[in-house]
Amino acid sequence: MRICVISQHSSPLDPVGSGKSGGMNIYISHLYKALSRFCEIDIFTCGKKGEVSLGPSNKVIYLDCQELNNFADTVLGYHSSRKYDIIHTHYWLSGIVGLLTSKKMGIPWIHNLHTVEMLKSVRKDQSRINVEEETIRCCNLIISPTTQEAIAIKEIYPDAEVITIPHGVDVHKFTPSLDGHSKLLFVGRIDPIKGLDILIDALKLQEGDIQLDVIGGASKGEDNLEGIKTYARGLRVKFYGPVKHEELNQYYQKASVLVVPSYYESFGLVALEAMASARPVIGFEDTGLLETVGGDAGILVKRNPKNLGWAINHLINNQELCYDLGLRGRKKSISYNWASIAQKYLVTYEEIIKD
Repeated sequence: MRICVISQHSSPLDPVGSGKSGGMNIYISHLYKALSRFCEIDIFTCGKKGEVSLGPSNKVIYLDCQELNNFADTVLGYHSSRKYDIIHTHYWLSGIVGLLTSKKMGIPWIHNLHTVEMLKSVRKDQSRINVEEETIRCCNLIISPTTQEAIAIKEIYPDAEVITIPHGVDVHKFTPSLDGHSKLLFVGRIDPIKGLDILIDALKLQEGDIQLDVIGGASKGEDNLEGIKTYARGLRVKFYGPVKHEELNQYYQKASVLVVPSYYESFGLVALEAMASARPVIGFEDTGLLETVGGDAGILVKRNPKNLGWAINHLINNQELCYDLGLRGRKKSISYNWASIAQKYLVTYEEIIKD
C-alpha cells in the first residue's frame, strides 16, 4: 500500500513550538513513522530540501512550489510513477491540494482538518471556512481526533463521512519521575488562541508565589510575544522559547501541573504528553481535553480566570491529589501509544480501499 500524504504548509521535520509548527507536526511525523512498517509513505511539503528519508519506506519530499496549483501538478507527476492507493491531506491548505488532485488521481481521499474554523469561538476566516466546506463535501472521509468534534462537524455538515481516531503519544519517551515540584508548565506556540493571557490573569488572582514555565516561541509575530511578556511582568513567569521535542520530557518531569488554557483546542497533544509523564492537566471543559483528560487525569473548569485560578490553587496545595491524577493519567495514556493508533489508521486505509 502506498500513501500520498500532503502537509503543504508545514514540514513534519520542522522544529515545533513556534511559527507554523506545533502538535500537527508531531502527529504527522510519529503516525507515519509507525505506519511505515506496513505502508510506503511519501509526505509532500513545501520547501527546498529535496527528499529526506525517515526510514526504508517513509520519506519527506520538499516541493519548491509556493503556488498551490504548481504544488498539486507536481504531486500528480509523482502519482503517475508511484501509483498511490490513497491521498491523505492535513489542514485546510492541504485540503486545497486534495481538491486539485484527488479526482485526477482517481483514488480515495482522506482528510484531517486538525482545527475546524467554523467551531472556533474567536474571529473566523470566511475564505478558510469555504475551503473546509468544499473539502468536507468532496473527500471520501474526514478523520477527527475526538468524538466531540466529530459530532459537531456532523451537526454542521450532515452529509459528511466522519470517524474518530485520536492522536497518540510516545509512552516510552514521556515517562513519570518523582513528584515534589510546585511549578506550573505551559507548552505551546505563543499565539492568542492558546490563551496564555487568561492563564496570566489567573496567576494574578493567586496569593501564593507560583512559578510558571512557558515553553514555546512566537507564532503571530514578536510583538505578540513581547506583549505577553509585558502582561506577565511582576509574576514569576519564565519564558524558555521553543524547545526540541526530544528534550521536552524533562520539562514535564520538573513541573507539577500542565495548564492548557486554549480558547480552542481540537485535541490537546501536550495534555497527552503530560499524562504520559504522570502530570495532571488543568484546562477548560469546552475543548478537546474533555475526552483525553476528562475528569480522571486533571481538572477541567468553565472558562474564566477565577475558575482557572481555583483549579491551580487546588492542585498546587494538594500533592496527594496531584499524584493520584498523574497516576491515572499515565495509565490512561498507555492506550494512546502510537502503535495502537497506527493500527486504527491501517484498518481505515484497508477498508476504504476495499470499498
